[in-house]
Formats: sequence, C-alpha cells, structure tokens
Amino acid sequence: MNLQQTLSLGVFSSYFLAIIFLLSLISRSIYVSKTFSSANNGKALIFFGLTVASFTHTWFYMFRYMAWSFANYEHSLQATQTQDTLHRVASWLHGTSLFEEAWSTVCFHPLNWWWSEQLCTYTTGVWTVFIAIEGKRHNIEHLWAYMLLGQIVAISVASNLFYLALILSQPPRTEAAYNLRANPRLWMSVILSLATVAFSHPHLGGPTSTSSEQSPIFFSMDMRNLFRLVQIVVAGIHIRTVLAAVNFLKESSPSASSHIVSVAWDVLYSHPAQSSIGWDVVWTTISFIIWIVVKPLHPMEGSRSTSVLYLLLATPVSSIGVTAPYVLRPIAEPSNPVGDKLE
Repeated sequence: MNLQQTLSLGVFSSYFLAIIFLLSLISRSIYVSKTFSSANNGKALIFFGLTVASFTHTWFYMFRYMAWSFANYEHSLQATQTQDTLHRVASWLHGTSLFEEAWSTVCFHPLNWWWSEQLCTYTTGVWTVFIAIEGKRHNIEHLWAYMLLGQIVAISVASNLFYLALILSQPPRTEAAYNLRANPRLWMSVILSLATVAFSHPHLGGPTSTSSEQSPIFFSMDMRNLFRLVQIVVAGIHIRTVLAAVNFLKESSPSASSHIVSVAWDVLYSHPAQSSIGWDVVWTTISFIIWIVVKPLHPMEGSRSTSVLYLLLATPVSSIGVTAPYVLRPIAEPSNPVGDKLE
C-alpha cells in the first residue's frame, strides 16, 4: 500500500470517526441537560425513533452507493484482484472521487436537483435560523455540532436529534426569551448561503453560533421579517428549479411532463446517492411536521391545527424550505422592541 492510498484510507476513516465523535458529543450534551418530566417521555421517544429510522434509511442507500462505486471501480480495472480487502478498498478510495461523484449525481441534472435543492434551501435557510433561535432559548450546547452532523450524515438525523434536545431541555422561563432579533452575523450568513445555493448549487450553511455580543439595533432584523425574507428567497429558488425540471421534461419527453409525480419517484430511485438525499428530504419534512404537532405552543405563534394543515397541503407542491418559515414566524410583535440579539 503506497502513501497516497494510505492517506485516502485515513481520510475515509476520519470521516466515520467524525460522525462517531459528533453523535457522542450531541448525545452526551442531551443527556446532561435533560429535565426529568414524564409528560415529555412520549415525545422524546418519538424523536428518538425518528432519528434511528432516518439514519437507518438514508444510510442504507449511502452504503449501497459505496458498494456500487467499489464494484464499478474494480470492474473498470478489467483484471482479477488478488490483493486483500484492505488494499482493494484503499485502491478504490484513491482511484475515485467518492463524495464528489455523489454530489454531481444529485445536483447536476434538473430532475435530480429538484430533490436536492429542497434540502439545501431548507438547511441554509430556515433550519439555520431555527437552530439559532431555539438553541438560544433553550440553552442548547454545541449548536455547531448539529449543523455539521447534518452535513456529513443527514439533515433529518441532525434535525431529530435537535428536536429531542429541545423536548428534554429546560423550557424558556421568561417572555424575553421570545424577544429575539437577528444580528447581521445570522441574517447575512443565511442570505449569502441561499445565494450560493441559487448560483452554484450544492452548499450547506455553516454552523450556527450564538453570542452575547451586542451590535447596534439598526443592524439587527426582526425575526418575522427574517422568516418572510427566507421564505421569499427560497420560493424564488424553488420556482426556478421547478421550471427548469418542467422544461427539461418537455424537451426530452413531452408526455412525461404530465406525469411529474411518477417521474420524481423514478428519479428518487435512479441512483443510490439520489435515494439517500431524496429520502433525507422526505424524513426531514415528516419530522418537521411532527415537531409542529407535538411542540409546546406559545401565544406569539399561530394555531397548531392551521399550521399542520398548511404544511400538509402546501409542502407537497412546494418544499419544506418554503413552508417552514411561514409556520415558524411569530404572529405578533415582541413586547420588548429591543429584546435580545441573536447571531
């Protein structure tokens, strides 16, 4: 085994070590900060189950992709392999661009991008804001770890772990916890990340952080306005994606444009990497709707039944990145016009 193969094997191993580290860090922080309330045991069990289910389902296809890539690589060598398994794996990792190939598969085609864009805009948009807001309200530790875990494992897995952390954490005690304004560090990073998605496709937002640093009030943004802005920008990106997909269908097969649902289903299973990210979209959407159903309701928020009905009806024809900001936005002005500043 040469040096380059050894390095490739080391990088691949480090990827899984990073996953184990992040899962351990998040699990420990959830356990340490949890409150003992029997009323939340059932809700916690729901999100634990969703975490396991989404991880198992999305990574079933991820491992299938790795096996597919390995088989293709060895077939391309057109020679009988006599080396042991470790050397063959190292040769495969060095001879292929595993994750680059996966991203090119799920992004650089109008129909594949229709699936992937939903996850990218949700992550860089509303989920980044949601983690920043709820993380500060509930004093959740290691917010960056949830975002990083979402990028290297699955957004649905990280989302469900974050919902679990919220359910088991101490609830906010004061009204001031809801009077948050977004500092430039938050709202500018969200908008820039969404712009990156719009113009260069795959890019997931950087880890969110909170800080007690104070910045001038005229640079901060009311959360209602931030959610509105995110929804408008994501809707614009999604409309462009849908139009590109429809135009592609019309040009390639005019009859296929009338069967968009079946085409989307076929694309979902067109490649193991596409299945992994596609089902990540589905699990992320389902988990968010369940969160809206079971989360504690605050007077500043809208009707739970209306929100759930809106999500069920609007999300299938748009995306969770478009509908989630509308549901999460406060419906009233903060009682304190200055409030806390969040970044």
